[in-house]
Amino acid sequence: MTELLLPGLVGISAGFVSGFIPGIGNFAALLVIFPYLYTLDPVQVLVLYVALTTISQYIGSIPAISYGVPGESSSIPAVIESKNLKNSKQTYQAIVQSAIGSTFGGLIVLGCTWLFVDHLMLLMNFFDTKMQLFLYVFMFVVMTVIIKSNSVMVNVLLILFGLALGMIGYNKWLQTSFLTFDQPQLYAGIPFVVVMIVLLGIPEIIKNFDVKQEYKPLRKEKVRIKFNFVSSVWYSVVGFIGGLAPGMTTTMSSQLAYLISKVKSKNPIDRITASETANNAGAFSQLIPLMLLGIPLIGSEALVLNVMEAKGFNLGLISFPETFKTVSISLLVINAIGLILAWPLAKHISKLFMVNLKIVYAVIFVALISVVAWVGYSNYQLGFYMLIFIALLPIAILLRRFDTMPLVFAFLVHDRIFELIFRSVHLFT
Repeated sequence: MTELLLPGLVGISAGFVSGFIPGIGNFAALLVIFPYLYTLDPVQVLVLYVALTTISQYIGSIPAISYGVPGESSSIPAVIESKNLKNSKQTYQAIVQSAIGSTFGGLIVLGCTWLFVDHLMLLMNFFDTKMQLFLYVFMFVVMTVIIKSNSVMVNVLLILFGLALGMIGYNKWLQTSFLTFDQPQLYAGIPFVVVMIVLLGIPEIIKNFDVKQEYKPLRKEKVRIKFNFVSSVWYSVVGFIGGLAPGMTTTMSSQLAYLISKVKSKNPIDRITASETANNAGAFSQLIPLMLLGIPLIGSEALVLNVMEAKGFNLGLISFPETFKTVSISLLVINAIGLILAWPLAKHISKLFMVNLKIVYAVIFVALISVVAWVGYSNYQLGFYMLIFIALLPIAILLRRFDTMPLVFAFLVHDRIFELIFRSVHLFT
């Protein structure tokens, strides 16, 4: 297990940044450390990702509750209810109970999954070619409706544009080239790392560059911890179900739990605890389709899947026992670390919010460009990578007002989509 220690620590650090800094989601955090991912074996990549997603949920609650700033999209209910907290004592109590709820949510879902793991593996029988194609189409439909920051038409156009970008190069299924302009370098397609960075990372940084900060010191108070076992189990189950929603996962988990808690309780601390319990449960359940079927529900999972497949590791039924065991053990350890960070150390961590975020965004911007250059240089195609970067940059600037996740996700899974379509046509004909 010692070989998993360093990837786990890197994942924890990346999750810390992802959760604490507004606008820097898990996907962008993965892009910053992308060169490091290719130095790891597939299991190490998975452990790193588990650490990143789990810690980001814990840390994201601190700025959300303390300052009303969402570190993660799943922390939006905490942002809403933070305005109803009367004083520093209630703020600290909300952070403490959220940390405990998050830990319990992760553990209860993990335990239930262990109990029903044999039945989960039977699901593979239902996911044939036609069913997998249906799931991907369903995911795209859900994206067009749920991503409210864009209109439905904009989401559809972004998906089509992402698929078109993915088609550039030689299509092995159609056995023909598409928009290569007789350029040999384009036969392999547009490098996905460039698309990820330019069309997802850069717009988010531009969008959040002018974010306003307001620092209020967080005092460590003596609080009475109120823990409702039945409610925690209930919200963990809600989070587990919400985590299976394509494209939304932890965000859907926290929103569902929050809506239910609004009916059941008028206490803002209870509502915050409910949403935070659910989003940590969803952080685990979103991994099940990936581990069991090799189907990513969100963009960051698609990126992880791409890296693991590039290393010759196929997620699915055969590898599921190994991956599930590794993820389970990692989750136990990382939940303990997350609890420490979000509870005893919350006061000290909150002081980091005094850092000028514009400087942080500028550093991340330079880091992302450096990643493009490094990957290009490693593939002996530095000029080609930078040319694609410059060509896509105006598009990124034009799209800065929109959520580009549908575009990026469509680009990431395009090859799988065409494979399933090709197989389905042969099955029907």
